[in-house]
Amino acid sequence: MKVLITGIGGFAGSHLADYISAHTSDEIFGILRDLEKDDNLRQLDGRVQLSTCEITDFQSTFKVIKEIKPDIIFHVAGQAFVPSSFEHAAETFKTNVIGTINIFEAVKASEISPRIIVVTSGEVYGETFGLPALHTEQSIPQPVNPYAASKTSVDYIAQTYKKYEGLNIVIARPFNHTGPRQKPNFVCSSLAKQIVTLQRSKSPMILRVGNIKARRDFTDVRDIAQGYWMLSQIDNKHNYIFNLCSGRIYSIENIIQLYEEILGVKFELNVEPKRLRGYDIQLLAGNASAINHSVGWKAEIPLKQTLTDLLEYWNHKEI
Repeated sequence: MKVLITGIGGFAGSHLADYISAHTSDEIFGILRDLEKDDNLRQLDGRVQLSTCEITDFQSTFKVIKEIKPDIIFHVAGQAFVPSSFEHAAETFKTNVIGTINIFEAVKASEISPRIIVVTSGEVYGETFGLPALHTEQSIPQPVNPYAASKTSVDYIAQTYKKYEGLNIVIARPFNHTGPRQKPNFVCSSLAKQIVTLQRSKSPMILRVGNIKARRDFTDVRDIAQGYWMLSQIDNKHNYIFNLCSGRIYSIENIIQLYEEILGVKFELNVEPKRLRGYDIQLLAGNASAINHSVGWKAEIPLKQTLTDLLEYWNHKEI
């Protein structure tokens, strides 16, 4: 089979390529904005066939899809950083919404019928109001930032193309995930990079942080990648929207404590106003029982191991 991954050079896309390469003999194709930005794919040693494409341009997208004629498309590309969505709301919607529509229209114009895994986000749900009530796929989306609003739009558009255009779509709603290769503007990776930088310079162990009381459902990106693949293999005649999450909730303070346990050190915290958002979801957590019952997927990798691997990743990077 031919598998196409949009955003293959990014955080989740590259781990998905790793998983498919390790567990199947399928042909793997990938879309990049810039073919030179393939650092996250070097370990695949030519196993992936890359194309340059701007998904916000229909003709560019159509050309790639028509030439490859994929059996499975994982649409992972997008603008995923919440603070950037406030600064660049129009660009966020253009990339996330128009890019997705172009994928769907290119599939229609190519007269193919691939399984399409559309990645939206657990952010669509907004605040989780108390425990033990975690968001299920039946929770009503209540986005509270432009990124979440764009992903809610993608989610509804995907449902429309499935129901009324007949596209073979499965929607994945991943909650927070982290691990090696994550950009340092995301909290777990930011902390890991800061820690490695402080260790190298032998500086005082002072971490620059924002709201450390916010709580999230964190999953290892490698578990998420496996989940995406498993969703590409299911019979989705009935259920086709799935949360991907661990069901384990950690505050940012808990994350810092885990880093302290891993390293045997104690950090001093410096709360920086620029790292505080005007509005920050205090608790965002999900229920993954639907995907567990459908394909047996669940998050397996302990967060402490994920954070250890993140530190190792940054230890091997030039900073």
